[in-house]
Amino acid sequence: MRLKILVVTAMYPHAGHQGSGAFVMQQVEQLRVLGHQVDVLHFHGYRSKLEYIKGALEVRRRTRRAKYDVVHAHYGVTGIAAIFRSATPLVITLHGSDVLLGRLEPMISRFVCHCADATIAVSKKIAAKIPGEIIPCGVDVKAFEPRERSEARKRLGLSSAKKYVLFPFSPERRVKRFDLAAAAVNCLAGDDPDLELLTISKVPNAEMPWYYSAADAMILCSDSEGSPTAVKEALACNLPVVSTDVGDVLEIVQGIAGVQICEQTAGSLADGLKKVLAPPAGFVFDGRSAMRRYSQELIIQAILQVYRRAIQERHSATEKGDVCPVETRSKTGAASRPGNG
Repeated sequence: MRLKILVVTAMYPHAGHQGSGAFVMQQVEQLRVLGHQVDVLHFHGYRSKLEYIKGALEVRRRTRRAKYDVVHAHYGVTGIAAIFRSATPLVITLHGSDVLLGRLEPMISRFVCHCADATIAVSKKIAAKIPGEIIPCGVDVKAFEPRERSEARKRLGLSSAKKYVLFPFSPERRVKRFDLAAAAVNCLAGDDPDLELLTISKVPNAEMPWYYSAADAMILCSDSEGSPTAVKEALACNLPVVSTDVGDVLEIVQGIAGVQICEQTAGSLADGLKKVLAPPAGFVFDGRSAMRRYSQELIIQAILQVYRRAIQERHSATEKGDVCPVETRSKTGAASRPGNG
């Protein structure tokens, strides 16, 4: 059965922020490849709280005018807009900071998930806080594959003589801990002046495989993560990863020789980088083989199962009148069916 889906998100690639929410875009594209109709409602939540009100009004307008099979909101806070859909099954995906950081966002996420028909958590740590089906973000293994390093560096205008440690996040996002990544590289720079931290953000998703292929290692030292897509993308491109035990990284790298899991200190991360940058003679790093278990095709099939269960359970709940109080109800007390509002 082909579904008509409305994806609601405050993170999606757009001018000046080409890397924002690339993982959402990849899911949308894979759903479309499978023949499903997907409309995307992207609002700029980072601008002001008013954008969430506008988003809620737009969700309401769209779901009253069109018969969607399901609404899928990414991030708990974004779900504030999505809960105002017109009697359409709602799925919320929790990605990490919406559950694991602070007090307000987790509180909002719990409320939103209470009003949803199904919840997806991208890692076990998130599901331990707010119950949901654990489905990590996937990786497009067809797009993210190794390129020749020399070709990648030439394409990107990078030196062939340097050693690059890739930090594929915006330094402005404090949770990503650019300061710690820079300190770790600086610990080694005295002994290796050719070592450089390569910071990349706001890059189109299609260009990222070239950066992963051009680098010698990737570093991740965030305060919080859900299921970091960058780690999977790097490994799919056979780029060694040095990371702290954050999010579900331990699960992602399970069985992959040559990955370094470190304490969240500059010294420990520097030690990990030193080992990765000078592997034993004859060692060939292979992270790609393990990433097939996170292929976008497999992940989307799991998400589709959640959609279909949510649709079925919504129909049952509608008959019983058991719906979230923010929804519009018919005179009988049950939520009106999609397309009838």
